[in-house]
Amino acid sequence: MFDNVITKNNIEYGIINGNNKLFFIKVGNGGSIYGEEDKYLKISRQIHDAYGCSVLASGNPVEMHIKDAIVLDFEFIAENFPDVAEVCAFGHSNGGQMLVSYAYMYPIIKNVLAVNVPLMINLHKTKEGIGNFTGNKMHMVYGEKDPSFRYIKILDSKLSPKFSYSTVKNANHMFENMLDEFISLPKQFLF
Repeated sequence: MFDNVITKNNIEYGIINGNNKLFFIKVGNGGSIYGEEDKYLKISRQIHDAYGCSVLASGNPVEMHIKDAIVLDFEFIAENFPDVAEVCAFGHSNGGQMLVSYAYMYPIIKNVLAVNVPLMINLHKTKEGIGNFTGNKMHMVYGEKDPSFRYIKILDSKLSPKFSYSTVKNANHMFENMLDEFISLPKQFLF
């Protein structure tokens, strides 16, 4: 379980207490902090147990604009994790879209992993976010069966030397029947 669950501004947050490095999870549109088969809780526990990080999993209310949600998330981080020195951020789908598009607004974010970001929505914001990112590394992962997979060539390293992407064979948007592969992504690409 999470150490604490708090709802603020209609966003549910799951917290695991740890050191001054924060692992931040932004789930997909309409998603909960637990996810299907508790995948976000499993990822949270895995990262906390391996690295001692504090963890914050953030729900994603359907009716909230993505920029508003990320602003509220980082206000929550400032209020509840005042000693955090750096953030490693992980997002799936719309949650990844938020991170890729707006991580540059928060210099505390050092590394971003975004999985199956929809490229048919706000492509200009995605490219702008990649180009303006000031952290260490931004990596995107696409399942070969994800609808955006065929567009990933649009995102090349010319956008930023800090940007890269990779693909996962046979994975669809939700990584159905590939839960272990999904859970392993943050450890593989962020830590």
